[in-house]
Amino acid sequence: MLISLIRSGLEPQMIIFMVIIYVFAMTLSFSVHEFMHASTAVWLGDPTPRNMGRLTLNPLAHLDPVGTILLLVAGFGWGKPVMYNPRNLRRFKSYRGMNIMVHLAGVTGNFIVGLISAILAGLFSVLAVKFDPGAVGEQMTPFYALYMLFSYTNIISLMLLGFNLLPIPPLDGFHVLEECLPYKVRSSNGYRKFEQFSPYIIWVVFILGYFTNIPGLSTLIGIIEWPFNFIINLLTNPLIMLVAKALGVG
Repeated sequence: MLISLIRSGLEPQMIIFMVIIYVFAMTLSFSVHEFMHASTAVWLGDPTPRNMGRLTLNPLAHLDPVGTILLLVAGFGWGKPVMYNPRNLRRFKSYRGMNIMVHLAGVTGNFIVGLISAILAGLFSVLAVKFDPGAVGEQMTPFYALYMLFSYTNIISLMLLGFNLLPIPPLDGFHVLEECLPYKVRSSNGYRKFEQFSPYIIWVVFILGYFTNIPGLSTLIGIIEWPFNFIINLLTNPLIMLVAKALGVG
């Protein structure tokens, strides 16, 4: 990410502003994602996340040092996974169902963050046009700055959602798919080898995309994101239009 900003030719103050936005959006998105995993596991009966200090929105409890550095420098990284014990899940009868709930909790949190951010971004864009019509696009006004902040938060949160739903270990999408497979398949040697080596697929696709400008990984994430973006736009656009009409904008 820093590499891209430096290469962009933006002025130093704009680069600093974009870094602040990016750090805010990534920190919030990762913290909510991991907190949702932890809170769902605890709600279902497992105290492990609470005992490990993961039942919190404090980003320091969820950020992985190496993954965070890579996120800031290259725009690709990871957070610290939430550990839980499936045997402690007792609230419902279906263990597979409860495991799926835990794995989907993180991306559900990202969807909620994306939805709220889209609403706030839309509202601040209307306020920017209403109260700073001549300044938008020429200088960074408070309302326009807040619009950019929440617009990027929406983008990054949904990007994290799409990335985590990829059916590749150790991502949530793979674990959800895994719960639907027969036990005979999950316990086979071939499956275990696939589970062990398939994470390198992400690195290979990312590195090839970075050096060849072939957006393989981003294209896959975009395809997964699309229906969630569609739902968010369906929910938020009428509200933003009503606010704009009430303020006499547009």
